[in-house]
Amino acid sequence: MKVSKKIYLILAILFLISFIFSLFNTETTHKILFWETNIWAYRIFRLVIAVVFMKSYLDSRKEDQPNE
Repeated sequence: MKVSKKIYLILAILFLISFIFSLFNTETTHKILFWETNIWAYRIFRLVIAVVFMKSYLDSRKEDQPNE
């Protein structure tokens, strides 16, 4: 199943916004699923996911460009 490249871009932006908002959060832990985690582990998780989606978008866009 092929995912539209715009969806990768939207998800990358959403995760990046989530990461930025977490920087202004004063909590020391965050609950992911059922576990309490350090806020920095949560922030790194969000940032890594955003980077992965952005890389997927850029790779998808690169494939669609004609070779010169």
